[in-house]
Amino acid sequence: MRKNKWYKTETTVWLLPGEFQSDLLGDLATSGNKLSVYSVEHDCSNLERVIAALAANCDNIANFDYVLFEETILKDIGIKSEQTKGETPDETVNNCHLDLIELSAFRLVDLAKQILARGKVERFSLPEVTNFLADSIQKGYLNKAKIRLKQKEIEKIDKLIRSNSALNSD
Repeated sequence: MRKNKWYKTETTVWLLPGEFQSDLLGDLATSGNKLSVYSVEHDCSNLERVIAALAANCDNIANFDYVLFEETILKDIGIKSEQTKGETPDETVNNCHLDLIELSAFRLVDLAKQILARGKVERFSLPEVTNFLADSIQKGYLNKAKIRLKQKEIEKIDKLIRSNSALNSD
């Protein structure tokens, strides 16, 4: 996700009311007419864990943009879903994975419209994502062998964990 694509900016004043940048559809990249998503608890109690699991699949730690929307949006526009196993280093998060299936271009555009109207586009900063990763590693949520981050990123997380441990032992 790229949060800046979901809002009008000074460079997109040409958009008419109700329109959105076509670039945001790239954030809804499908494969086989399916869109991969993860379910987050209504109270967002698993959000940080989901973000950590997804961030662990990247090369580098970075800001993490995401969108939250109610499942009712899918029903309202006729999008079906099926639970499939995710591919992150966190097995619990993998069980929160869904594929939105049988997506036509029209349904995908409808989904984008509904997300803009009723969803919540947010960002976690790089330091927040780093903390989420450190927390998930410390709690044993992430299978370290499956983390795809570059070694220098893992070293940053390990340093943070050591720093946090030193603070907690004082």
